[in-house]
Amino acid sequence: MWPTLYTHRTEFGEIPLNTYGLCMVLAFLAAAWVAHRRLGRVGIDPDVMGGMVGVCIFGGILGARLLHFLMADGRDEFLSNPLVFFDFSKGGLAFYGGFILAGVFGVWYGLAKGLHIWKFADITVPTVMVGLAVGRIGCLFAGCCHGMEARVPAGAAPFLEFHAERGGASLFVLDNFPFLGIETDHGVGLNGVAVHPTQLFETLAAFAIFGLASIAWHRRAFDGQPTAVVLMLYAIWRPINESLRGDAIRGTDWWGLTTSQVISIPVFAFGLLILLVRLRKGVAPEMPFAGSSGEEESALEDLGSAPRL
Repeated sequence: MWPTLYTHRTEFGEIPLNTYGLCMVLAFLAAAWVAHRRLGRVGIDPDVMGGMVGVCIFGGILGARLLHFLMADGRDEFLSNPLVFFDFSKGGLAFYGGFILAGVFGVWYGLAKGLHIWKFADITVPTVMVGLAVGRIGCLFAGCCHGMEARVPAGAAPFLEFHAERGGASLFVLDNFPFLGIETDHGVGLNGVAVHPTQLFETLAAFAIFGLASIAWHRRAFDGQPTAVVLMLYAIWRPINESLRGDAIRGTDWWGLTTSQVISIPVFAFGLLILLVRLRKGVAPEMPFAGSSGEEESALEDLGSAPRL
């Protein structure tokens, strides 16, 4: 739709600012900002987020690229030429791969720092949904991760249009589920055809999951509850959104399921396991970190109040 936000022209050539790349940066910053604001309230030094962000960015990109190449159409090319991993003009980033490996790296980092790993996870895991919500906006602008073709009623006029020199889009109201279609041009995906805006659906769902996890965090009965909420809800949501996706590079050789639909099964199971194992553990005592204001940081944090132990 609008893959290049701005192009700076110099005597040495053009330097583009890609919308997708900008949104990825904003996604990491948004997730880190929310986590930084909350960590002090449970007695964890918010400054640990400096190293945490670096570790998770490395793990996230590594996992996202590996899953994309190993489980999608680029597998043969990657196996014959592994250096394609570093060519970001080829292939993309698979969320589940980044989420899982960033989680592994994050647990390692938390243990190395001697943190209460469940309290740390209950703050950082939900913020991944914030990052995902912002990141999918980048997917929308780039045109990737789009939905399957939508049936637009004959003669229907778009209710919203956006056109610019570097791209454009038209939004349509449909008379069938999921009742919204988008037609783009100049994107990296399907252009000139109305498709389901699965990127927008994912953004809305990710924000909703973050909101529910925030309620669970404030009202948690045990450490690990918000983490389980995120894993289980996203594992339920992702296969639904996958059923509307129309990009063919996601891998569909898993018993008729996509790679992400298959991965959602163990992710849900892991969330359920956390729920069952941690259910009777309660909330460990916590004291605000010295220097933390303890004030409500955002509107979402006013959704409830945590047990004061």
